[in-house]
Amino acid sequence: MKAKRILDDAETNVTRPASQFLGTLFDFSFSRFITIQMFPAIYGIVLATTLFGLLYLTVEAFLVSIPRGLFYLVVATPITFLGIATITRAVMEFYLVVFKIAENIDEMREVTENFSGISQTVGGVKDLTKKLPFWSIKSERQNQRENETRDTKKKRKNVDWPY
Repeated sequence: MKAKRILDDAETNVTRPASQFLGTLFDFSFSRFITIQMFPAIYGIVLATTLFGLLYLTVEAFLVSIPRGLFYLVVATPITFLGIATITRAVMEFYLVVFKIAENIDEMREVTENFSGISQTVGGVKDLTKKLPFWSIKSERQNQRENETRDTKKKRKNVDWPY
């Protein structure tokens, strides 16, 4: 449930006020994760930094020579920017998947806690039904039927078929 609440917070309320951000930042119980809330900002910062860095390298390339600058402007800068943007996006999606896995594991843990006593209850009902007189008669009949079917199967196995 905690992970679900964390993902809901990240999806619905990306821009938090500074006081809530600082409260989450200094939350020593770690009940909320700040990383998911910061993903859009981190992604934007990485893309902006990459773009400015590549533009700087393009200007430097133009200062060295015009053909080199054109190569950077037309080929190297766009390919590098798309590569870095793709890798950054893939890494961030990986982290979001990890948080969603944590959410699913948390839900599975809750379900197992809710149904942990059911095996004891089923075992108790089974023991109780063994004590009932009509149940034991019924089970004796079932045992007889099973023995008869086993005997007929054995007889069929011993038959010599011509083919």
